[in-house]
Amino acid sequence: MVMFQEMALRNDQSESLKGQEHNKGVKHLCEMGIIKVPKKYILPTLERPDNSITTELHDVTNLKLPVIDFAELHGPNHEQLITSLAHACQNYGFFQVINHGISSNVLSEMIDVARRFFELPLKEREKYMSTDVHSLVRYGTSFNQMKDGVLCWRDFLKLVCTTEAHSQWPSSPLDFR
Repeated sequence: MVMFQEMALRNDQSESLKGQEHNKGVKHLCEMGIIKVPKKYILPTLERPDNSITTELHDVTNLKLPVIDFAELHGPNHEQLITSLAHACQNYGFFQVINHGISSNVLSEMIDVARRFFELPLKEREKYMSTDVHSLVRYGTSFNQMKDGVLCWRDFLKLVCTTEAHSQWPSSPLDFR
């Protein structure tokens, strides 16, 4: 009887540890060599989008993203730009911004340093893990991992872009800040 209790306890502890792994991020799960998506990331069948309806409504091969030209922001077409921006947000959820004044070199460097952050070992990335959704800097998978029934299959790094928050940004990679 004692042996069965010990085995049950070990199984419970193992399940508990497995259950905690999803809190360390999708990259960590992949690095551990998972062979199937954990239940914590799977939407119940009834909550999944119906792709057949989406495909019928929108021919995704001809999808044209809304383009928002920031050069128009202070010009005579200001109102039209705002209307276009509202339409893009309501109907697409995302859009392309042009003439924003940020050089392609700066954008490339930002993408590169972000990629290198996500390539860091878990020990370094997890310094920024937090359940505080109001944290100025936060690494995680979902908006609120403690409350979300299903987690998003992604990792993110939230950075508040204010002078006081800048000192809390990751110091690795060295050129991150």
